[in-house]
Amino acid sequence: MTKDSSENGESQIADLLRKLTMEEKLSFLSGANMWETFSVPRLQIGHMKMTDGPAGARGKTWTSGSKSALIPCGPSLGATWSDELLTEVGMLLGQECIDKRSHILLAPNLNIHRSPLGGRMFENYSEDPYLVGILAAAEVRGIQAMGVGAVVKHFVGNEQESRRFNIDEKIDERTLREVYLKPFQMVVEAAKPWALMTSYNKVNGEHMDESHLLKDVVRDEWKWDGMVISDWGGTNSLAKSLNAGTDLEMPGPPVRRKMDRLLLALQDGEIQESVVDDSVTRILRAAFRTGRLGQESDDKDEEETSVDRLEHRQLLRRTACESLVLLKNNGILPLAVNTLRRIAIIGPNAKVPTAGGSGSATVAPHYMSTPYQSLVDLAKGHNGDVEIDFAQGMLAHKLLPLLGSKVKDPETKAEGLTLTFYEGYGCQGEARGQRYWSSTNIFMMSDGDIPDNLEKGLYSFRAAGVYTCASSGNHTFGLSSVGQSKLYIDDVLIVDNSAWTKGGGIFMNCGSEEVRGSIYLEENKEYKLEIYQDATPPPLQPNDNTLFPFISGLRVGCLPPIDEDAMMAEAVSAASKADVAILIIGHNNDWEREGVDREDMALPGRSEELIHAVCRSNPKTIVVNQSGCPISMVGWVEAPAAIIQAWYQGQENGNALADVILGNAYPSGKLPITFPKYLEHHGSFKHFPGDVENDQAEYKEGLQVGYKWFDAQNIDPLFEFGFGLSYTSFSVKLLSIEGTISQATASTIKVAVENIGPRAGAEVVQVYVAPYTENECFMKNLQAFKKVYVEAGEEKRCELQLGSTAVQWFDPEKRTWRVDKGKYHVCIGVSSRKIVSMETIEVTESWEWV
Repeated sequence: MTKDSSENGESQIADLLRKLTMEEKLSFLSGANMWETFSVPRLQIGHMKMTDGPAGARGKTWTSGSKSALIPCGPSLGATWSDELLTEVGMLLGQECIDKRSHILLAPNLNIHRSPLGGRMFENYSEDPYLVGILAAAEVRGIQAMGVGAVVKHFVGNEQESRRFNIDEKIDERTLREVYLKPFQMVVEAAKPWALMTSYNKVNGEHMDESHLLKDVVRDEWKWDGMVISDWGGTNSLAKSLNAGTDLEMPGPPVRRKMDRLLLALQDGEIQESVVDDSVTRILRAAFRTGRLGQESDDKDEEETSVDRLEHRQLLRRTACESLVLLKNNGILPLAVNTLRRIAIIGPNAKVPTAGGSGSATVAPHYMSTPYQSLVDLAKGHNGDVEIDFAQGMLAHKLLPLLGSKVKDPETKAEGLTLTFYEGYGCQGEARGQRYWSSTNIFMMSDGDIPDNLEKGLYSFRAAGVYTCASSGNHTFGLSSVGQSKLYIDDVLIVDNSAWTKGGGIFMNCGSEEVRGSIYLEENKEYKLEIYQDATPPPLQPNDNTLFPFISGLRVGCLPPIDEDAMMAEAVSAASKADVAILIIGHNNDWEREGVDREDMALPGRSEELIHAVCRSNPKTIVVNQSGCPISMVGWVEAPAAIIQAWYQGQENGNALADVILGNAYPSGKLPITFPKYLEHHGSFKHFPGDVENDQAEYKEGLQVGYKWFDAQNIDPLFEFGFGLSYTSFSVKLLSIEGTISQATASTIKVAVENIGPRAGAEVVQVYVAPYTENECFMKNLQAFKKVYVEAGEEKRCELQLGSTAVQWFDPEKRTWRVDKGKYHVCIGVSSRKIVSMETIEVTESWEWV
């Protein structure tokens, strides 16, 4: 946006502010509905439509609406260590928003990987604030280059899901500034995001929508002029939140900021007209930046579109390839398929699209690739004679698998269920409407999910379909729901979930645990499946959130008769007959989801047993782990010939994995998070998730987050931050460090990267800085990095800058930023532990600033 256009926009906004009535101004302070702001047609002010989220622009409905490009998850993007690539991904997201007729994208997530157990960490880039800040700024620039507003979130301290609405994060001032606020500050300064979302939690006693940080730090110190919106249902007061600087309560219709209450608050002096004008100005500024001022006609009813672009597929496939981290390779990779007679593809994640976690990052993709099918297609393309066997090996679900194609709409025969709605509870009287749902995971939270003639929380519905099973035997059905529900097969009650009291971490942690029941079913016979549900609020909702009492959700799964011992034996047999075995294990969106943290770092079920069994049967086994977090590997890391950390790769998860395993692409990902040997080694272990019974979480590890704890405490991780192997080898040499760090100057580090191996590849030069010490163990901070792509036999040179931010620290007593004169370590390496050169620089003056 040019200076002239910005000045013209401010003039236009000031003029509109004078013309708005007080009621019109007040209407802007909350959403009109679930996803949109109010419009004022008489002044040609259009609505702004928002959409989740960090994994793709979903549109207004969760899974039953338009399709979208599903991008790799947060740590997967973090593992690319490429700001150039993240800008391209941001532009893709911006275009997808345009397709969904949306003007604001609720992304990216800037929270820090404080613990390996954080349930929502699959949405966030890294444990390091500098890496988060650089990558998020690049993504924001890409999104906003398309004329779409980015919303940086969740401000601040949203590192856990346990008691997330009321937990009070106790963070000392220096740690808050240097770790948790730092990525937000970097993005504000480098990319100027158009909006910011507050988090649900408290920090040091204040709910974030009411926090002094919004005005004192974000507005006054950082000089940011964007719009602050609450997380959905995360506005905790009227006057206090508005006076603190939360401009927009979402969603609408409002709970806190009802018109009569706002007018009364103005009359009583709880809020001033100037405060209202400031918030409305910032909301109008967002409308100007997203092109919503000067709207001559109402375009609210424009249909969302789904455009599956080839260039988007190619970009996401490249991004996914660049994020795969090769953790171990005994020379087996890349596979020379032409020399292979038989390949065994094994594992519970091989044929199932394991593309992302669960929650508001949920996206219905244009299409999905799976590891099995992509490996088969690509391997057959290289060698048409190669034989490929498959064995699942084990079960990895936490919740019973969804019914998928086994259930059909009774009328259309399309996959899914038909929902019939009734006024009041009990599914009595005249039907008030119907909805088709393409999945047995039904989440009704958006406008239009239930018929408009029903009141939220005062209705019931019947979900009906025809179920056909593939084998005879006892089938176990699982039912979880927000309200009270019962499941019937051919009018026989199988599962009664009408009096649940224990939560199950589903539906934003508002749903029940999965209740199960069994029935004998015959192969290929059709059965009438019905679920009756009253849309009652969660019975044990221990929070003051204003949105979630109105969520309605229902999930139905089924496990057919399965002998898991036989499954494992089949996997061992397949591996023994193959030249190479590829074992694909990990988490899925049962295990990593919004609303609930994990209990440990363990893989699901019998995963470790399967790894050992397959590797004993065939030492040439490649283990692929899919997760958005570190998992426990120390018990089996020596067994396979190769290990790939594959994250959740979105729609291209299968294609990218096949490209790298079979040599069509090379791995260049570096870990954005530390993989500890044991959870007890992690700095957060004793303090996460805190004293949840009393809603207190103390960040006692302070500045020593992630790899900094391992460095300071001299603990060896299993795989360190910044680690990642390649199919080639590099020689990284420091050429020079030129210039000095001062208030006006920076040091320039010049590095040569030579590819001394047989293949093309990419290396990430990483620069860490620490105050000088004679101790061998010290805490250092990532302060610069550069991803360098080098052909075999070539050398490339790169330059990295270290300015005053590389040596600054926050003084909590003076409440100022400071640089102290003296000597500093500058560590140039290719991971936090593999340092190729450690030099000393000197800063010759001290200074401080606010």
